[in-house]
Amino acid sequence: MKRFNVRQIEAFRAIITLGSMTKAAESLGISQPAVSRLMVDFQEAVGFKLFRRSRGGAEPTEDARRLFELVDKFFVGLDEMNEEVRSIKALASGTVTIAAMGPYDNGLLPEIVARFREDYPDISIRLESQPQGRISEWVATRRADIGFVSLPISNGQVTVHELLTMPALCVMPAGHRLAEKTEIKAEDLADASFVSFPRGAPFRFETDSLFEKRGIDRRLRTEATTHEAVCNLVASGLGISIVSPFSPHLRRNPRLEFRPFLPAMPITLGMIADEETLSIAAQTFHAFVLKRAALLKDSLKTTAG
Repeated sequence: MKRFNVRQIEAFRAIITLGSMTKAAESLGISQPAVSRLMVDFQEAVGFKLFRRSRGGAEPTEDARRLFELVDKFFVGLDEMNEEVRSIKALASGTVTIAAMGPYDNGLLPEIVARFREDYPDISIRLESQPQGRISEWVATRRADIGFVSLPISNGQVTVHELLTMPALCVMPAGHRLAEKTEIKAEDLADASFVSFPRGAPFRFETDSLFEKRGIDRRLRTEATTHEAVCNLVASGLGISIVSPFSPHLRRNPRLEFRPFLPAMPITLGMIADEETLSIAAQTFHAFVLKRAALLKDSLKTTAG
């Protein structure tokens, strides 16, 4: 049995739908002899008679009508597939999975996502909160499309974009004696109760190193794993801490006071992705963030106010 091709099927469908080879030829943009040739080859391929002569032109046989039902379903499926392709190209659908650390997924990132959804309302966003060390692994193994991390990171499997750098902040309970100062120096925290991050956390290491180099002792009796939890403990009067500037919602807490900390501890927000494997929806979000990176700092200042 010979194999038939899509062009033959198109001609067969056009003849039955339009009722004549002449109209089918016009619809397909080819000559009538070309349509006849396609039908001869198609009939030979399927192995049974498709049309019989009549006064009205080519009349399909009963077998041809049964075949037409299958052919029509095939073309309906193609139309649906073409529509889906157009939707994908038009960014009308799709899901972007984002992995982010606590300071980002609880603060700055939801605001970015909200702005993105205003422009692309039909793209779904799934936000996964993960520790720093796991985010690059998730992106490299495609469990997440895009990750937001504190830089630097050591993973050569992903592309890294530095978005912005801001100094860490000193946080204290509202009404604390140090709240009278416009900025807090490391020396101001000598012998102060200090709420820390867990040992092994990169930010804990940086903070401890800064105080150790200056010979400044703090009373380290309370720990928490996230910036939000640290701030909650501080608000309860359990001490002072140094936290990320990337959680603007925390700075609206009336139970907390924030001040610049010296010497500056810069924290860099980075976006990571395997750019070769991103879907169109993920590419769109990726480009959206890069284009607006310069506006993120202003957004933080505004929301903190």
